[in-house]
Amino acid sequence: KRRPPYRWIVIGPARSGTGIHIDPLGTSAWNALISGHKRWALFPPCTPKDLVTVRRTEGGYQSDEAVMWFNTVYPRTLLPDWPSNCKPIELIQGPGDVVFVPGGWWHVVLNLDTAIAVTQNFSSTTNFPVVYHKTVRGRPKFAKKWYSQLKIDRPDLATVADGVDLSQPSGLPSSSSSGSSSSSSSSSSSESGSEDSGVDNASKTKVKRKRKHASSSSASNSDSSDEDDNDSCCRRKACDGASPKRADCR
Repeated sequence: KRRPPYRWIVIGPARSGTGIHIDPLGTSAWNALISGHKRWALFPPCTPKDLVTVRRTEGGYQSDEAVMWFNTVYPRTLLPDWPSNCKPIELIQGPGDVVFVPGGWWHVVLNLDTAIAVTQNFSSTTNFPVVYHKTVRGRPKFAKKWYSQLKIDRPDLATVADGVDLSQPSGLPSSSSSGSSSSSSSSSSSESGSEDSGVDNASKTKVKRKRKHASSSSASNSDSSDEDDNDSCCRRKACDGASPKRADCR
């Protein structure tokens, strides 16, 4: 009966936010702002990853920070040589505003002042085929439990799942930060305090490497699928940067 985290209350001060990413497993999301203001930039799925991400040489250890993205990458989007089909959709979200993020869309969020929001990732009947495809590839054990429950509660979707061709790419790209939500208000601090944890740093590095290797091996199908999705999507020329529809990248 366990359910993956999918809804959050997010609070963050000015200059905090979420770096550029795509939401996990092809899910869509909404973000309802209670107070404060957020600056958003969204890019269509056909946008190449290396075009919108901060290079390590530019951002160093702050490459994943939203404020770093707006300082380094955003100015490039204003240049005349920026691809016309990868122009960002920009907006300022105010209290009471709800932002919808379609699955597969790159997005970055910067808090302009202290912000409080509620956000949720979701799978609907519209994006279910893509979400199910990515879940089977990325989280096979959970996918089996999900499918079993669908046969009981939503047999119509179980039938759709039976028709998903897992031998083909899902149709949407994924970013490397597959575990992040669409609209966190504060930056990740998962590594903070590591020096004071009492654990030898060298030992921690070995453990991280082992975990990374095991994760890479178990999710190789998912990773290769994501890369194939991204590459194939970027090669298509019919991508309309103004429309949040998955079919635009076909």
